[in-house]
Amino acid sequence: MQGWQTSSLGLRDMPGEISEFELQAFFSFSRAELELIARRRSDSLELDLALHIGFVRVTGRPLNSVRAVPPALLRHLGRELDISAPDLVSLRALYARGGTLFDHQQQACECLGFKWMTEHQRRGLVTVLRDEVAHCSNRERL
Repeated sequence: MQGWQTSSLGLRDMPGEISEFELQAFFSFSRAELELIARRRSDSLELDLALHIGFVRVTGRPLNSVRAVPPALLRHLGRELDISAPDLVSLRALYARGGTLFDHQQQACECLGFKWMTEHQRRGLVTVLRDEVAHCSNRERL
C-alpha cells in the first residue's frame, strides 16, 4: 500500500473534506461494484451502499458514524451512479432501519474482499503489536 493510501486507514468517521483525487481513487466503482449497487431498490439505497463501499476502501472499516456526508462526495456519488443525490445528509438520516445499515456494511466488506479476523489471526496480530510496542521508543512511530 502506498503512503497516500494510508492517511485515512482506521478512521471511524467520514473525513470533513475529501479531495478530487480521493474521490476518484476511493469512490469510483468497477463494473461489478456498479452492478451490485444497481441491485438496490431505490436511488437512496444505491447511494447508501456506494457510500459504504467507498468508506471501507478509504479506511478499511465499516462506516457507522452520524456526521454529515461532505457535499462534494454526495455530488460525486450522484454523478457516478447517475442518480439525484441530496445536498446534505447524515448517516442517521439515511438509515431509519438499523438492519439496512448493517446489511450495507456487510455487503461493502464482502464486495471488497474483507473478511473478519479469525481468533488465531487476532492473537497473532496482538503478539506482533506487543512486540512492536516493546521495541519502539519513538511514540510518534507507534
